[in-house]
Amino acid sequence: MIYGTDSLKILQLTDIHLGATPFNEEDQKSLRKIEESLVLEQPDLICLTGDQIWSEGVTQPEKAYYALIEVLNRFDIPVVVTYGNHDSEEGITRQELRAMELRIKNLAEKQFVFIDPRDREAFTVELFKGEVLTNVLYVFDTGAMAPMDFDSYDWVSAEQIDWYEKTFSQYRQKYGVTRDLAFMHIPLPEYEQAAEQIVDGYFWEQNPRIAAPKLNTGLFSRLVFNQHVTHIFCGHDHDNNFEGAFLGIKCVYGNVSGYNCYGVLPRGYRLISVAKDRIETELKQYQR
Repeated sequence: MIYGTDSLKILQLTDIHLGATPFNEEDQKSLRKIEESLVLEQPDLICLTGDQIWSEGVTQPEKAYYALIEVLNRFDIPVVVTYGNHDSEEGITRQELRAMELRIKNLAEKQFVFIDPRDREAFTVELFKGEVLTNVLYVFDTGAMAPMDFDSYDWVSAEQIDWYEKTFSQYRQKYGVTRDLAFMHIPLPEYEQAAEQIVDGYFWEQNPRIAAPKLNTGLFSRLVFNQHVTHIFCGHDHDNNFEGAFLGIKCVYGNVSGYNCYGVLPRGYRLISVAKDRIETELKQYQR
């Protein structure tokens, strides 16, 4: 549970892509800029939305993750973590990543934790003003590559969607209406429609422009019907950082945060200001 006053500031980092140790110049710069940004912004919460590390072809990829955790532990700021398609490609599993994240000194308290049959986690984080629950963060591990014979990325599973519906129902019965957010790594397919109504940021990714799963399992429609999640935040596509609108929900990219990966966008992060009655976002570039 995260307690604040009128507004909480979330700093979203995504696609840091730390590689093999000893770190190259790009990875050293990524860690340095992350630390500088946390000093500058002093957020109330840090949210990591996947691809913290490269694992394919990397010997002892856990060393890169521990280096990132070492930076985070220099700050008294709670941290929310989910994973991307590159975090567990080779040499490390989702279960091992979750065990490693326990080294984070201020790991945010998870509620309603669920692990689906393919070892992807979903959970919530609760934001309070005083004793009043104002917002819920729904966090989904969207996996890696499609588990079937699809040339595609993975999707939110049916079991995760069932978990979401049950969890949302319990929150609604206990607390009434809250204004909520969802976080994940791989964008939902509806980001394609949201890209037609961009209110901020850039839509530069190519081939495909939205690297979403080919199979749409229907999470977005559930969010629309339940009318409580106003914003979805993802990572994954390094040359997209837009905020777009579709059917009343803002579909928002974080900004690529690491230098050791493809992409022409300036590196940086996204700031998210969360209050009971409003949610606002802003793209920020690392300072030179």
